[in-house]
Amino acid sequence: MLAWLTDPLASPVVQRALAEVLLLAVACGPLGVWVLLYRDAYAAESLSHGMLPGLVLAALAGAPLVLGATAGVLVAAAGIALVGRDQRLGSEVGVAVVVSTLLGLGGILALAPAAPPRLAELLFGDLLGVDGADLVLAGVLAVAVALALAGGYRSLALAGFDRTSARALGAPPLRWELALLALLAVTTVAAVQGLGNLLLVALVLAPGAAALRVCRRLPAALALAAGLAALAGIAGLLLSFHLQIAAGAAVALCAVGAAAVTIPLRGRSFH
Repeated sequence: MLAWLTDPLASPVVQRALAEVLLLAVACGPLGVWVLLYRDAYAAESLSHGMLPGLVLAALAGAPLVLGATAGVLVAAAGIALVGRDQRLGSEVGVAVVVSTLLGLGGILALAPAAPPRLAELLFGDLLGVDGADLVLAGVLAVAVALALAGGYRSLALAGFDRTSARALGAPPLRWELALLALLAVTTVAAVQGLGNLLLVALVLAPGAAALRVCRRLPAALALAAGLAALAGIAGLLLSFHLQIAAGAAVALCAVGAAAVTIPLRGRSFH
C-alpha cells in the first residue's frame, strides 16, 4: 500500500504536477466557497469556457498561453456585460449565448484538422506537462488570491450575507462581487494550463459545495474547501498514475466525488 502511494512521487513529472495542483487548491477551494455564497457559479463556468478562443489563438501564434487566457477572459466578460444589457434577452440568456458562441468558436479552432496535434489539450489541460514557469505563475497567483481573500474577508462576508448593512458600512455589494469575479478570472488563468478549459471549474466549485454542506462556520468552510481541493488533486494524480488515465480529468472527478458524498446532507447555517 505504501508503495502505491509513494511510487508516483519518484517521478519528477508527477512531483511538478502535485506542486501545481496543491498551489491551485490554495486559491480554488476558498474561492469556490465565496463564489457559491454569492451565487456566481454560472459566472465561474462562463469565464472558464469563454476564454477558449483566446487560448487557441495564443497557441497558434506561439504566444504565452497566459496572455491568450487573459485576453479571452476580458473578451468573454465584455461580451457578457454587453449582451446582458439587452432586457429582451435577460442576463442568463445573454450569458448562455455569448459563452456558447465563444466555446464553439474555440472548439472549431482547437479541433480543426490543420491545428497542431496538441492544441486539443487546451480543452482538458495537461497537468503532467506543467513546467517551472507554470509553477511560478500558479504560485504567485495562488498567494495573491489567498491574500486578497484574507484581506477582504470582513467586507466579503458582510456584502454576501447582509447587503443592506454592507452599503451602510461602506462595503458596497456590487463592488465586492466584481472583486470576487476578478479573483475568479485570475484563478482561471492560472489553472487553465493544468486542468484545461472544460475541467478547471470542477476544482473551484465542487470542494466549496462540499465544504458548505459540512461546516457551520465560514472560516472552517474555507479551510475545508482548500483541503478537499488538495486531496482531490493528490487522489486524482495517484489514480492517473496507476490507471493510466488523464490527470486533469481524474482530479476533476475526485473533486466532484467529494461533493457527491455530501449530497445527502442538508447544508449548514453559518453563525
